[in-house]
Order: sequence, then C-alpha cells, then structure tokens
Amino acid sequence: MTQFISKEKIFANATQLTEILLVSSNYEDFHQKLVSSNLDYKESKTYELATSGFIDFNHHLYEDINHMNSISTGLYLERSLVTFRIFIWSSVGEGFEIFKHVLRGVEINNLKTIEDIREYIFKCVNELEQGIVKTYNMSLEKSFEQFGKGIENKKLPLPSILSCITIENNLQDFR
Repeated sequence: MTQFISKEKIFANATQLTEILLVSSNYEDFHQKLVSSNLDYKESKTYELATSGFIDFNHHLYEDINHMNSISTGLYLERSLVTFRIFIWSSVGEGFEIFKHVLRGVEINNLKTIEDIREYIFKCVNELEQGIVKTYNMSLEKSFEQFGKGIENKKLPLPSILSCITIENNLQDFR
C-alpha cells in the first residue's frame, strides 16, 4: 500500500475528450463518437484526456520549492490511441517519459466516471511507489532521495522500478 502518494494527491481534470471516453465502450465506439463530435481533432496531435498534475517530492533537499523532483501521469490521446503515461521531472524542470501503456478496449470500457480514471491513475502511481521503495530497499524518504538522484544524474534502474506496475509498457505492440 502507498505510503507517500495518496489518492488525494491524484486529480483528473475532465475535458470534452474525457467526456467522450467515459461514454465509450471500446476504441471503435470512442472514435465514432469523436468523429461525430464538434471537436477539432487531428490524429497527428497529442491531447490530454485526464492528467494527474505534479506529485512533488524531495522538498527537504531543495531550498526553492520550485526546484524539486516530481512525477506526473495521465491519460492521453495520441495517434488515435488512449495511453497512460508516467513522466519524471528533474529539479530544473526537465521531463522524461519513463512509461507508456496503450489502453485496451476492455480498459476503456471500465472507465465510466472521472473517479474511475483517478482510481486507475492512483493504482499505477501506487505501484510505481512500491517499485521505488523495493528497488532502493531503504526507508520511504531515502528511497525517494535515491530516485531523485537518479533522475538528476539520468541513471535510473528503470526495469526494477517499473517491475511493480501491473499494466505492461506495451507501446511496441502497436508499432
């Protein structure tokens, strides 16, 4: 169970695209509703469906609150696929995507409310936290400090950190 990242730290802002996703049962249904909507949609662009915002950590290591490590996640629409993505951010604001999962039709069907999306994001971030603590095998604070150092040095044991996430990093399945 999570120790640092709580469900209260996860929010999901709904957009018009989110509303279409929530009433869709699969990709075909989603795309039919998207095409028949009055939204300006271009397949070549990436759109936010629901993002979690930033989860900041290692506050105690930085004097300026605007300079710390962060995790951000969310659901995105890109190239007609709905993806769940995890980004990590350095203390100077550099962002790196470390995980991308393409939702399957059954996963889309299970998202019926914005709370379902929050729960989906929280579950994945909770598993990420478990992977961080398991990888560094230290206290929660020390594990996140080591994770932050890895972000800053661009040297992370990602296979170990991501091993606790139960959905697969499956973008390659769709290339």
